[in-house]
Amino acid sequence: MKLPHVFVAAAITLMAYGYPLSAQPEATNAEQVEALKTLVQSVYQPDLPGATVVVSKGGEVIYAGAQGMADLEMQVRVQPDHIFRLASVTKQYTSAAILTLIDEGKLELEDPVSRWWPDSGYGDVTVHQLLNHTSGIASYTSIPGYMMDERIRRDLTTDELIATFSELPVDFAPGAEWRYNNSGYVLLGAIIEELTDMPWHQYIADKLLQPQGISKTDFYPDQQVVPGRVHGYHLSAEGPINAPWLSMSQPHAAGALSATAAEVDKWQYALHTGNVLPDELYQRMIAPSEVSGPYAYGLQNGSVRGWPVLEHGGGIHGFSTYALWMPEQEISVVVLTNYVGYSPAPGVVAHRLAAIAAGKPYPVEQPRIELSTEQLQPIEGTYRINEQTTRTLKVKDGQLVSQRQGGSESLAYPVTPDRFVMEHSVVYFDIVRDEAGQVTGVNFYQQGSSEPEFAEKISDEITQRETVDLTAEQKARLLGDYQLQPGFIITIRDTDDGLTAQATGQGAFPVLAESAAILFNDQYGIKMVFEVPAEGPATALTLHQGGQQLPAPRVTSVE
Repeated sequence: MKLPHVFVAAAITLMAYGYPLSAQPEATNAEQVEALKTLVQSVYQPDLPGATVVVSKGGEVIYAGAQGMADLEMQVRVQPDHIFRLASVTKQYTSAAILTLIDEGKLELEDPVSRWWPDSGYGDVTVHQLLNHTSGIASYTSIPGYMMDERIRRDLTTDELIATFSELPVDFAPGAEWRYNNSGYVLLGAIIEELTDMPWHQYIADKLLQPQGISKTDFYPDQQVVPGRVHGYHLSAEGPINAPWLSMSQPHAAGALSATAAEVDKWQYALHTGNVLPDELYQRMIAPSEVSGPYAYGLQNGSVRGWPVLEHGGGIHGFSTYALWMPEQEISVVVLTNYVGYSPAPGVVAHRLAAIAAGKPYPVEQPRIELSTEQLQPIEGTYRINEQTTRTLKVKDGQLVSQRQGGSESLAYPVTPDRFVMEHSVVYFDIVRDEAGQVTGVNFYQQGSSEPEFAEKISDEITQRETVDLTAEQKARLLGDYQLQPGFIITIRDTDDGLTAQATGQGAFPVLAESAAILFNDQYGIKMVFEVPAEGPATALTLHQGGQQLPAPRVTSVE
């Protein structure tokens, strides 16, 4: 289950799959184990909400650690056997349960949803499309405000939960696109209940977990007293605050399981080594598709340092989680945290831990060094990635800042004079110089990649976007509300400090004018192109952000 993202609801990061290997993993040694421990202790602070972490190889735990606080008010520290909400890591358990029912002959991947809900209006949506998020059914967690107001606090039955989204219009035709979707996994949980006459989580526990000796992984009702269950927190400007309340009846089969890190590790090993599903069904579970990309059934194909991985993260009120499996090395990494909004994110930590365990740490593990402004200045400039895209590197307050065209600014810190790591990330880049030592480009290594993206330096200058001053009449034609999706609005206002943009439930930020029909904010990598008729207000805008172009028709006007 996902928390709302800033400004535009973003899909899970899609990482490339199948990079060529540049090195073989080394056997685990004491130095690696110490590096795993050091990483966890450096990321999670002892007096803040924390994490439990397990790293194993071939089913043998090589590192298990706990850091930080399970309950700030009672000053209880996190212990390795504490229970955390798994959030969307739950989806792989639900997927495996559906595939087990297929193995038992109780349903097929191509069965339509109408088999169970003939009057639902979902027509030809199949079980397969529910599993890989290509159903087009509207996700109830994307209903504006739903995740943060009183609606998420209600205790709902499965039927009542389905009713929250059953009347919403579909996002697209079944199988036409991929869009992360919690409603689909609620329906999968309901199918489990229809076919087994038991709660979805009981079937998972009885059929999948208990045979593996996994006993603490379960759905725990809010009112139940659960020994070892930790408290969840959110990051705020003042530090950690108690996470807002939600009823755990609502995440359902999309994200309502809780577990210890050790049990998630045990589950990963069992699932990926053939102890849960027959091989044919397991291969279906992990297979990407043309429409869903690297996303399969509750798992995503990615890579760490060039090696393939299967992974999934989760975010829910108070908890952020990640589970990762490296099939070639049989490395399992589990990171469960009770602190939402804290950087680096659990997925970044999991990738760093996996790289250490595989014997090829990311440069982020190298200590930072200090470079003077004089040393950084020759790197500043504009770099061409391709004919349409550039990246700028500039010195700001004595530090190097990177910004890909259409993206937001990110601090890059040096670990050598010619290697820089993006803050709170495993992404890094190397400066390329000619024989005379002049900077000619950068080799940029995206997350997981062992092959660089080269960008040629085309100018020592930072390309600055031209701005214009709009007249009062020109501004007035742009002001108003524009609907990105039902209930999710971008509002353009004219304030004492200039034009601002604000999305539903989020803070306002300044925008500048490139022309009478284009507003932008380079810090966040946002451009809005308005459809302005010969007379009257703009009729729509198209939001350009992160490579996406999202239309938003005008729905009201601002006086």
